[in-house]
Amino acid sequence: MKKLVSVLVIALFVANYLYAQTTETLTNSTIIKMVKAKLSDDLIIDEINSSKVNFNVSIDSIKFLSNENVSSRVIQAMKTANGTPTSTAETTTNTSPQPATVQVKDTLKQPAPKESTLTGKEIPTPSSIVQLNDTLKKPTKEQLKSETLPLQELPEEKIKTESGNNNLIEKSTITVTAVSYVIPLEELMIFFDNEFNSLTGVIQEWDQQIRNSLEKGNQIKEKILQVEKELTDKKNADAKGFTNEIILLKNKLSDHRESYKQFRNNMVTDGMKIAEELNDISTEMDKSIKNKFNSVSQLVRKTNPDPSIGEITNAKAIIITKQKINDNIVNYVAPVTEMLFCYQNEIISLRDIIVLWNIKVMTINKKDSELSKQLEPLKKELINYQLNPKVNKKEISALKKQCTDIDKERKLLTRQMGTDSKELSGSLTQICKEVQSSVKERLSDIIENIKYSYQDNFTYRDI
Repeated sequence: MKKLVSVLVIALFVANYLYAQTTETLTNSTIIKMVKAKLSDDLIIDEINSSKVNFNVSIDSIKFLSNENVSSRVIQAMKTANGTPTSTAETTTNTSPQPATVQVKDTLKQPAPKESTLTGKEIPTPSSIVQLNDTLKKPTKEQLKSETLPLQELPEEKIKTESGNNNLIEKSTITVTAVSYVIPLEELMIFFDNEFNSLTGVIQEWDQQIRNSLEKGNQIKEKILQVEKELTDKKNADAKGFTNEIILLKNKLSDHRESYKQFRNNMVTDGMKIAEELNDISTEMDKSIKNKFNSVSQLVRKTNPDPSIGEITNAKAIIITKQKINDNIVNYVAPVTEMLFCYQNEIISLRDIIVLWNIKVMTINKKDSELSKQLEPLKKELINYQLNPKVNKKEISALKKQCTDIDKERKLLTRQMGTDSKELSGSLTQICKEVQSSVKERLSDIIENIKYSYQDNFTYRDI
């Protein structure tokens, strides 16, 4: 009876355990726990074949699994489920990485796709190009999804440094003509264009620094793997106590591991420095946005609102040249590219604002032009009648009244232009607050993601 109860308890435990596992992705740790729970190989293999998996099947990981009593059948099933080729020789040799580029205004050439030594994967050719034509329709904003790839502690062979989305996002040259009090908005478009270019340079610098640091980390890791292999071979050569040579190798391995630990600590420190720099950028950007919008708002108010100046003689072409974002940069700073999209979309929004307010200005200009054409022959006729004022007294009076009425209408148009310019100036103040809030919120989110990425990937933790 006791034996039957024990069997039922074990069966219930197994069922509950397997049910729990179906809700999560299986990892090396999961398999070790299942082995320690004394589940049969058949049950474990069935679970592997029916679940999502994310196994580490490197040489060192397999050794670790074997030491934890994971059978060769289960390890083979893990390899198969993970899509790992079952060749007789495991290889860890990769080729050199392709430097990242962020392209702006066609000044940088996009790199040809190559294999990455740090990932063992081919860097794909940009898979999509998004082009925006200069139309009045507002563009759909592209959403960047920056994947932060987990950095596993030993026994990973390489530090992963996969790039972001690898998409070339291209926005075509933006051209628009501004008139009258709308012209000062050009300064805002140029402001965000300059911010785009400035941040692009910062991203490039960070990307190169990170790649250099990661390469040094991989070099240390290679030394660790080499010494570990040499040490293992010498330990297994005989059953005697450790020789001086083995002790020296152990000390050497300890030094390399300490160097690797220091490398990871340095990476976390560097990540926090980038976060601090971004925080400074956020503070400075908040001030710059406020100052620039206030300056432009004042210029709008001070612009001569007289519609008689005309849309032809008082027009200015605004051109923002083509911008490109090549998101082929390391994931640790990939979130920063979201600000490049933010700046681009602000330029698009300003272009749309200019178009809308131009319509108001040009409508009044057109009406004023029509009144001016009506007034011109009346004035000529009035001059002719005034040559003989006594005879043409009634005609002169009627013509003067018509001219006065038209002049009043034109003054009303000028007043309306002044009112509109003040309205635009006021709306810029509100837009400024919205932009400040959006930029601050986005940079705060970017800083949070970067901190998490560095801490998650380079802080030591139990496997």
